[in-house]
Amino acid sequence: MSNHSLTKQSTNSGHGLRSVAIAWGVLVLIGYGCMVFYSTAPAKTAISVGPFPAQSALARGRGLTLVTFLHPRCPCSKASVSELQELLAQSKFPSNLTVYAVVSQPHGCSSDFTQGAILDSLSSMRNVQLIIDKDDLESQRFGARTSGQTLLFDSQGKCLFSGGITAARGEVGANAGVDALRQCIADGQTALNKTPVFGCSLESSR
Repeated sequence: MSNHSLTKQSTNSGHGLRSVAIAWGVLVLIGYGCMVFYSTAPAKTAISVGPFPAQSALARGRGLTLVTFLHPRCPCSKASVSELQELLAQSKFPSNLTVYAVVSQPHGCSSDFTQGAILDSLSSMRNVQLIIDKDDLESQRFGARTSGQTLLFDSQGKCLFSGGITAARGEVGANAGVDALRQCIADGQTALNKTPVFGCSLESSR
């Protein structure tokens, strides 16, 4: 075989390898882009929240009432629980703040559905009333549609804040929701009363 033929084959081989490398790089970028889009794409927020629902089995507190809805099998719930714990660790909050963590138990699911790390973490938190939401009745009453949805009501039952308490799916760290809640609980008002919610759907089993 001539040197010319060998050179031509080597050149073709080099072009082929570069094409494969470019194609692989494009696929990696697409995959990464999809992951970033998924983690930062907000889910459904609560249906337009009115006053604290009168038909709820939860007792509205004499002061502020904080309600967080969580899916026990959602991997994003761990971050929401961590942020809730961090929020409640602040020392300036009023003693008459009532806090509920409402854990989804969809219709047809046994109590085993709620067992796991999320329930264990919530059970260990002081001053948090843990509610197992059988058939998702409470989430429907409050209009919550996504795990991590957090609502804050004043003593008259008016909704002061509605939103998520993480910056993205499963992400722990500074975020607008926690900042807004911290200000609202401490001062009774906030410039931001709604934030995106990042988590799994609470409606999938309804």
